[in-house]
Amino acid sequence: MIGNPFINEVLSKAIENYLKYKDKPEEPIFFSFPVQVIKTLVFIYGELDIINPYITHNEHNMGGFNSNLSKYGFPLEKVNHFNQLFLEFQKELQENQFPNLAVIQIQKYLIDMYFEKLHTMHKNGEDEEAFCSYLYLESNQNPYIIGDRNRFIKDPSELTKYYQSVSFEKKHEFALEELRRNTLIPDAYLLCGYNLAQIESLNDVDLRNVNAQIYQFFKVDASLPDRDEILQKAVNYYRKYGNRITSGNGYVDFLLFASIFATAIFVAVLMIFY
Repeated sequence: MIGNPFINEVLSKAIENYLKYKDKPEEPIFFSFPVQVIKTLVFIYGELDIINPYITHNEHNMGGFNSNLSKYGFPLEKVNHFNQLFLEFQKELQENQFPNLAVIQIQKYLIDMYFEKLHTMHKNGEDEEAFCSYLYLESNQNPYIIGDRNRFIKDPSELTKYYQSVSFEKKHEFALEELRRNTLIPDAYLLCGYNLAQIESLNDVDLRNVNAQIYQFFKVDASLPDRDEILQKAVNYYRKYGNRITSGNGYVDFLLFASIFATAIFVAVLMIFY
């Protein structure tokens, strides 16, 4: 290395050893942890994106090392932490710390980088098996990997579980939406024998069931977009005339009201015991 090290001395030395031994892959140093990380980066981003910034000493500018690592969506602040972890790895190695926490975090970042690329490039992961051959997962039977895995990692299943979790998340689209409790107008509950404290105590499933009974009692189609406006009119009619618009069958109306009344009693009993 001439002049100041690229990024830091540990990462710079790792790239230097990668270039020195990539044509001698049987050499043990080619499987040392720092070089193995560089090999993984080359697999993810391509050799040009990793080696060219080293040659031109471009760390931060466009087309530089940090820029290239973040181009698929891996956050720049994590790139900076990733670089710093090389120094932490060396420090923990010299102090014989076990487990080497920097090793574990670097591996997790590499997993994140790979799946960020898959997600951004809309790839289906056809090279996923090859990628796993670079990682310190339980399934990797490379003797050099096994040796360093035992040397640096206390619980090998931690990385395996992390890999599976990130893989599942990135391969499935999740949209989180707020689930709002759909409470009806208070008079609708009161006229059917509920009090508002009872309604407030219901879980979401029970509330939906009670609402369905309320709509049915007032002869309101719950599938209509303006169902709450219609319910308000039905409640006003009930309050004005003392009855609702009936189904035309007195026996059916009696059973419907009886079912609502029974539900209200059941909720009241639950509140007493809980």
